[in-house]
Amino acid sequence: MLKKMLSIIMIIVMFTMMSGVFAQEGERMANPIRRDYHPISHVELVKEGDDLFLILKGELRDGCDYPANIQIERVGTTLFVDMYRELPFDVMCPMVLLGYEEKIAVNDLYATEGDMPDVRVVVINGVLFGVDRFDAHMPALNLLWVRGVLPVDSITVSSTETDEKQITLGGTLTDGCAVPIYRAVPDWQNEGFTVIEAYMGIPLNASCLQIEERYEGTMLTAPMTSCAVNGVVVPYNPDNPESQAFRVEAMSITNVSAEWEDRALSPNVKIIVSGIVDGCEDPISIAPQLTGDNTYVVQVVRVLPTDAVCTMIARDFTQTFMFAPLLQGDAPLTVIIGEQMITLP
Repeated sequence: MLKKMLSIIMIIVMFTMMSGVFAQEGERMANPIRRDYHPISHVELVKEGDDLFLILKGELRDGCDYPANIQIERVGTTLFVDMYRELPFDVMCPMVLLGYEEKIAVNDLYATEGDMPDVRVVVINGVLFGVDRFDAHMPALNLLWVRGVLPVDSITVSSTETDEKQITLGGTLTDGCAVPIYRAVPDWQNEGFTVIEAYMGIPLNASCLQIEERYEGTMLTAPMTSCAVNGVVVPYNPDNPESQAFRVEAMSITNVSAEWEDRALSPNVKIIVSGIVDGCEDPISIAPQLTGDNTYVVQVVRVLPTDAVCTMIARDFTQTFMFAPLLQGDAPLTVIIGEQMITLP
């Protein structure tokens, strides 16, 4: 119960303070523009006639009155709403509170086309809201949802007739209430690189069966030259027009450590992972995912072609990884790697 209450507090704090989405991005390139995501303090769902609207309110702390960019995307059973400003890096802002209010049409919450499933989750600037349908004519948003790590064991990339790329993730869920959430986002600063966000939403106010169930999540994106799933690089070959299938393997870990690295200068965490791997030379990725309560689940995996055959020669590996955690509130940082949990005050 305490864990769920901490998760609720974490959601509310993040909702009022966060200023970005959770995409793991590739190597940055120089750009005179930065994206600043709106801090949102109030969300309201209203109905006018036959139309549904989201009312988003909040305050811009820097006072810069730049126009809001609003992007809406429906993928699977999730509706994504991103709202941000594009600011020059050298902009001089008055540093006063500037209130805003935006009204966004969201008829997708109850209108579907063809065999599309109902929307079950709305993600607003990275914050999850479940969609309750107690009233058939007026859905309601439920903030009592948390994010979890989505199990991914297969990745497939293929081309469509319109030259788009179709990406399919596969895995096994173990929570009967879990909703897979995923989308492919072309990196706006790195042309050709696509970020695949993938996690699952879990309602806190529901009793769920612990059952295993396979899922597949399919999304479309523009032609790309490279991609990564939650920071894990996929060995995709853009010159191969055929469908490409990959498997995701978790590494066998023998020892882990995590510590603050020069925290007074920069809040970075240094992670060292040791383990055993077979003869395949495919790179090993270390990717942290924020799951709430200042808790990060760190995946140590590699992605290789489905038909790759590895020699059964055991060898040791050791890798070091640095990342800057996003901390909110007074809860200590917790890092979960494999079976080990490390708390850093």
